[in-house]
Amino acid sequence: MKNNDSMVPVSRKFAVLLRRGMGLKSKDGSKTMPDIEGEEEWREVMALGKEQAVLGILERGIQLVPPEQRPPRQLLLQISMLSQKIATINCKVDGATAKVAALMEQEGFRYCILKGQGNALAYTDPAARMPGDIDVWIAAEPKLVVDFARKSKPDAKACYHHVEYLKCDGVEVELHYRPAFLNNPIFNSRLQRWFLSEAATQCSHSVELPSGAGTVNVPTDSFNRIFQMAHIMNHVVHEGVGIRQLMDYYFLLRKGFSPEEQQHDELLLRRFGLYNVTAAVMYTLRQLFAMPVSRMLVPPDQRRGQFLLKEVLEGGNFGRYNPQARKARTRLSKNMLRLRRDFHLMTMFPSECLSEPVFRMWHFFWRLRY
Repeated sequence: MKNNDSMVPVSRKFAVLLRRGMGLKSKDGSKTMPDIEGEEEWREVMALGKEQAVLGILERGIQLVPPEQRPPRQLLLQISMLSQKIATINCKVDGATAKVAALMEQEGFRYCILKGQGNALAYTDPAARMPGDIDVWIAAEPKLVVDFARKSKPDAKACYHHVEYLKCDGVEVELHYRPAFLNNPIFNSRLQRWFLSEAATQCSHSVELPSGAGTVNVPTDSFNRIFQMAHIMNHVVHEGVGIRQLMDYYFLLRKGFSPEEQQHDELLLRRFGLYNVTAAVMYTLRQLFAMPVSRMLVPPDQRRGQFLLKEVLEGGNFGRYNPQARKARTRLSKNMLRLRRDFHLMTMFPSECLSEPVFRMWHFFWRLRY
């Protein structure tokens, strides 16, 4: 008969180990380590880390595991090498980010770097965060940004909020003329007006990247608390959100905010139709990272939060590991899957889901124009 700890789901053991790698305690304030039994369970834990793009954080947790409880030597060597690779990539992306920022300044654009390396600065160990591409918000008219991108990349594809740009040192770059968007036309219109009102402040807030890579403009925490929630909502509705995106938001909230800022944020979240998804995220952050109630923007919503947590654990980073999504091969099957997913999401976030078909039709004609 198995002991009680062996009955704990691997996903829960994974979450506890991830908290240790983040430098966090459990809900009860302890720093207990999960009892991961044997090579098979360790492989499952590492597979979850890969799917969620958090192997670097997971490796930091493994360093704290007593030697006799660590994974077999081959697996330990494998994750150590992957962690070192992530740190190396972070240095590369830091340098590329600084180069892109310098180019934007040289071109006379007001800009700031969204998410990415700016988010990493809030981590206990920035080098452990899995980096992605470089997203640059250029506070200018969409046509101006699209024309600029196509001078260097004539075949650059544009969508409602960004356009492709040339890679920098092998790193993908996207130029945003809108930081994020929502399907609901009323909420989206309010959000876009707010973005415009914030542009001057966000494009003049500079920080130093690690290892002397350079100085770049990044959004303020107050802006990120709203913008990144809109970004999360977009991923929840369109493709899926993973633990890495939620971890970014956790570290953002951990930096703190005043009661006045919390009240102001709550008003904005309601105004942009983001209150329900924020309440779901608060519940999920509590379950995954033992988020203190004092750091929650709004009270957690258990019903929506349980739904979101299931989506996160099943879908992996950006929903790429969703079992149904991986079976969808054709354009038709992918669209049918999206419609079925929208139907399930409607009871949770009706405003965004009901508005998506309208947005897709409108976006089709927008893309024809550009």
